Amino acid sequence: MQNNDSSSEDDVYETLSKLPPANQLLPRQITIDLDIKSLYPLKPLPDFNKLFSDFKEEPTTFQMLQDHNVAEYSNLLEYYEENKDKLVYKRFDQLDLGKRCVGERLYFASLLANFKKQILSFYNFTRTYPRVIFRGDNLLDQKSVPVISETIQFDSNFESGNLFCAFQRQENSFDLILQNDINTRGNTQWFFFSVSGAKAGQTIQFNILNHLKSGSLFNEGLQPAIYSMKENELNNKEWFRGGFQISYFRSSFQKELPNPSLRKYYQLRFSYTFKHDNDKVYFAHSYPYTYTNLVNYLNGILVDPDKSQYISRKELCHTLGGNSCDVLTITSNQLQRRAYRKGVVFMARQHPGEPQGSWVMQGIIDFLVSNHPQAEYLRNNCIFKLFPMLNTDGVVNGNYRCGLEGSDLNRRWKKPNKRLHPTVYYAKKYIKGFSKERQILLVVDLHGHSRKQSSFVYGCAYSSQVKTIERVFALLMSKVNPHVSYPFCTFRVESSKDKTARIQLWRELKINWVYTYECSFYGQDKKHFTIKDYLNCGVSMCTALAQIVRDNSKEFTNQQNIPDIQQQMLEELGKMPQTDDQDLGSDSSQSENELSDDELVQLFNPKTYTLKQKNLLKQQELAKKKQLTTKSTAQSNKVSIQESPQKSQDQKPPLTKPKNPLYRIQAPQRYNRQIEQVKTPEPAVVMVDKSCQTDEWMYKQWQIQMGKLKKTYTNHLHSLQLDLL
Repeated sequence: MQNNDSSSEDDVYETLSKLPPANQLLPRQITIDLDIKSLYPLKPLPDFNKLFSDFKEEPTTFQMLQDHNVAEYSNLLEYYEENKDKLVYKRFDQLDLGKRCVGERLYFASLLANFKKQILSFYNFTRTYPRVIFRGDNLLDQKSVPVISETIQFDSNFESGNLFCAFQRQENSFDLILQNDINTRGNTQWFFFSVSGAKAGQTIQFNILNHLKSGSLFNEGLQPAIYSMKENELNNKEWFRGGFQISYFRSSFQKELPNPSLRKYYQLRFSYTFKHDNDKVYFAHSYPYTYTNLVNYLNGILVDPDKSQYISRKELCHTLGGNSCDVLTITSNQLQRRAYRKGVVFMARQHPGEPQGSWVMQGIIDFLVSNHPQAEYLRNNCIFKLFPMLNTDGVVNGNYRCGLEGSDLNRRWKKPNKRLHPTVYYAKKYIKGFSKERQILLVVDLHGHSRKQSSFVYGCAYSSQVKTIERVFALLMSKVNPHVSYPFCTFRVESSKDKTARIQLWRELKINWVYTYECSFYGQDKKHFTIKDYLNCGVSMCTALAQIVRDNSKEFTNQQNIPDIQQQMLEELGKMPQTDDQDLGSDSSQSENELSDDELVQLFNPKTYTLKQKNLLKQQELAKKKQLTTKSTAQSNKVSIQESPQKSQDQKPPLTKPKNPLYRIQAPQRYNRQIEQVKTPEPAVVMVDKSCQTDEWMYKQWQIQMGKLKKTYTNHLHSLQLDLL
């Protein structure tokens, strides 16, 4: 949803007065209050990821299950009508999955959030949260009808959870439907749910029916991320990859688009064998990283006296849902060479369903606040600005790609809306103000990729030549980090990604090294990435940056004998063959899954409307007025026919509107109380000879007409005229 409210460059710190300037960093040991605001009540999650130990992939010895063919249905609603007696789970007890809306578009797994009444109360200073709407009615006001399952229990009503409903097709086979992103009609790729009640040795097949993307790494060997509560209690085992009989194929259900289309969803199928009785097992697309994980991690650093002296945390803004978005500053607290320090910016979690970015961000923070010599060198020569979680609303509510406003935040960097996209609006303003203060050397936006292996970067370059300065840092990262594949890197300015953070910051700040760093959901060479691997990707990025900073700061040191790293990289790039920089597996946004303008204008305040939406509202109002006028004329014609055609002679003709353009409607009688003047009888007309009309007589007659002479003189004038005759 676009708008014309762009950020200005003159008042960069107008609304960021709480944030200290980067050259006046004061370390603070203030912890962050864990205050999570969701659209609906959430259950707590166990304390995941205490240990980051490597895991061994389980062998694929399993029991073959009998495959069942899903009957052909046109959409998910028809599937529910045929299988509603097999429903074993729905995320909210208030959901009436068979409900139909008259005159409104029906999206089976969509929840809408109405933000029109979300205002700040002046009396108790509490925020009124948006109303959650399901098929035309308020979700929490509907009748609660819980679903009771005697055998297997599903659950996804926790932070970052995503599972809309589940059906038991066979004894050990379940069909699952994912929930769409809030205020969208799709974006279903991230899943995170728990299963309990299975017996030891029982094998269950899961069929997720409504995946969005046509291609997936599940067909290349990717396995779901699994966490067993019993395994963690007995063996301290954290998240691991598991499952078998994994396949990803085209589903039989059509997508719910406003225009008639034959596009269909895609289905993920996998099986898992439970090892313990009374165990609760979590399944996810990748290793989850929630907003609670981030707050607890930062609090652990802020209370550490050794690490907290290098880091400062401030609140950037509040999100649309009321959660806090923070900005971190990391640098040395010494004043030596502070004016010569370069600026570095890292961002993560614009897409909430890509937790890899948070793990890489945690690796960067761990390294920068450590006592490593290279970390100390970077703190003395750089000032780091980190935005660890830009889309906290999406992370909390279990979205895959969008925020609560229903749009991709990484497609709103050209003209972000202050009210709809506050994190992007203030982050862009803050980065532009930071660039005026000092030279920014590097900007990296951290993401996850669901269709390609390894890790790589997207860069910007107008020239297709291989030997360009924009490719230097990417090549250096591939030398330092074995998980970075330089052949997968692309350097283009695509029109479809013109509004991303990478292209907009590259154009406006004139920085060579602005990258989108992508980490695969899978791994490299058909081996899964562990949490340690993601953390090491962040560490290796900092070590590569240390070499670049040391290379750029030779004029302030005596390291003239060190070879030029950038020159070495350029020479190596010149020996490489020419590439076309085509990204065949791009994770570009799906605009067809966003709501239409006529649906969005019913959910947001008019101040957030775009010009297109305002014109749409005007057209709707004109159409309503035409309908009202046609109805009123029809009713008046009926009344005129029923009345008698004979009219009384005393009846006055109807008043017609004069053609004068200055015509105004007369005010009501009670507001315009005028005293009626007493009418005096006009004198009789006297025939006078024109020869007797002297100049004096004509002058007095003119005065009488103009009201300057009383009418009592008329008798005297008549007598004067008679004397002359």
